[in-house]
Amino acid sequence: MFRRYDSARRSVCITAALLIAGAAGCASPGHTDQAYHPVWPPPPGAARIRHVMDIRTPDDLHKPSVLEGLGRFITGGGQQVLLRPHSVAVVGDDLLCITDQEWQGVHLMGMRGSGSRFVARATDTLHFVSPVGVAPQGNLIAVSDSALKSVFLLTHEGKPAGQIEKPGGFARPTGLAYDREHEELYVVDTLDNEVCVFGNDGRLVRRFGSQGIEPGRFNYPTHLFVDHKGRVFVTDSMNFRVQVFDREGKYLFDLGAQGDASGYLAVPKGVGVDTYGHIYIVDSYFSNVQVFDEQGRFLLSVGGPGNGIGRYQVPSGLFIDQNNRVYVCDSYNRRVQVLEYLNEANHGDVGHESDPTPNR
Repeated sequence: MFRRYDSARRSVCITAALLIAGAAGCASPGHTDQAYHPVWPPPPGAARIRHVMDIRTPDDLHKPSVLEGLGRFITGGGQQVLLRPHSVAVVGDDLLCITDQEWQGVHLMGMRGSGSRFVARATDTLHFVSPVGVAPQGNLIAVSDSALKSVFLLTHEGKPAGQIEKPGGFARPTGLAYDREHEELYVVDTLDNEVCVFGNDGRLVRRFGSQGIEPGRFNYPTHLFVDHKGRVFVTDSMNFRVQVFDREGKYLFDLGAQGDASGYLAVPKGVGVDTYGHIYIVDSYFSNVQVFDEQGRFLLSVGGPGNGIGRYQVPSGLFIDQNNRVYVCDSYNRRVQVLEYLNEANHGDVGHESDPTPNR
């Protein structure tokens, strides 16, 4: 009797495992066909930038094993599904961090199968309300919440680890960037039209900017990025430009201007710089990513409005990792699109053509 019961139970488990193993190889509901990877410029031009993948769930980074799938089946556990990703950052070697304003929290996704989790608590007593920016901060993760008017710290496991406070208080903290070499966290305070810089001990080191249209002044700045030379790129959104500063906050130059042609900006958001000096700027209104050279000259437009692979709906944050992969928060398509620059070993430098690829 017990022998029959054990045999039947083993049969059910094996059948379930086989079903799950088959399902693990199939696309999850709502996923796009990742067999299509557009390039820019399109043929017959030589490709300079290529779409790598879309990220909607942790399974897009790491397909579950049979045992993981079986565990989900037994426990009823589901996946984290992006709803409205706003900012993204790679922390350490293995952790993709994505703020999600609709979920009101932060997705922490292991990039090599190290586990994933969703974090809703900013502190032991506070839940996130409007998480905007995310960045490394020493051995921790910094997350700005514009509604709670604070920057919160999390461990890599997602546990609350403190707060960073600006003297007098933040008005609306948004974009974050971390300078690894000097161990400093940069915070955009949008309503105060300034950038604040904090040390790893949480103390304010310096601040720069004020409201205005002159060089070095801002009109609703939103995102920023620190490149490998220590230069600080700030999207000055309502001045329709990106301003560039040295690490002390001295104005160097700006790029972009209001307009609707290639190389002009309408609502610049995320910004990043690769190790070749190419500057990538997300334009939320145009729903594309524009690429400039190190002198601020327009090179290439990537994407355009739509919901196909390589197209965007109201994109926002952007991050470039140490391998020059470009992560773009495609907010209203509920995904992060990953791009890569094809270097000189493959195709030479970035070209000067825009993207006429039709929506698919």
